Amino acid sequence: MVHERKAGKSRGGRPSLEHAADIDARILSAAAALFIERGVDGTSLEAVATAAAVSKPTLYARYADKSGLFVAVIRAHVAAALPPIEGSAAGTSPEQRLRQVGRAVIEGALQPVPLGLMRLYIAEVPRHGDLVREVDRLGREAALKTISSAIADPEDADSVDRAQIIAAAFLDLVFVPHQMRALLGDLPDDADPLHPALDERIETAVTFFRSTGLLASDRTPERSSGPPGDRTV
Repeated sequence: MVHERKAGKSRGGRPSLEHAADIDARILSAAAALFIERGVDGTSLEAVATAAAVSKPTLYARYADKSGLFVAVIRAHVAAALPPIEGSAAGTSPEQRLRQVGRAVIEGALQPVPLGLMRLYIAEVPRHGDLVREVDRLGREAALKTISSAIADPEDADSVDRAQIIAAAFLDLVFVPHQMRALLGDLPDDADPLHPALDERIETAVTFFRSTGLLASDRTPERSSGPPGDRTV
């Protein structure tokens, strides 16, 4: 029988908000570890409850099924891995912000737990294809929003559109190849996620975005006086 950790109660007798947040964090942490170790099919909600030191009713009140818990784990780790949008490299050029935020997104994704979850997605595709595609969509959309919001001028609709194009291309040109190297074990476990090869990929992508006119160079004005279609981010 699982005995939940004692914690402060609110005046109504229910757990305080702080205690509720602690319960949520324990559940998601335990679930992530078990999913990585045992896979989705090999992990039961009962095992998660035991590992998180919560009762089964407490767990079921939050997550009705394993798929819901799996998606919640992904959402939590995606949010934790991404750098904050507000104030990202404030005061720098879009080119510099792309370098800084792009690196931060990749570094977060290559931490042990996110990387372990990505390996799990790949292994689970034959059995849980729809679920894996959904969690992959969540991660990609969050990364796109983080990168595009960091480099766009929110008061310029054209800049916002171009930033979204740049963010999508950055993920395909830089993020995915570097992540694949890590998934295949091409990067040592103790390697700096910001491996020299990553710097090369980022600079190649930045050069490409400049050459296509999507991204302003550090050495040129960020917005031209020409027609909107000729402007850069």
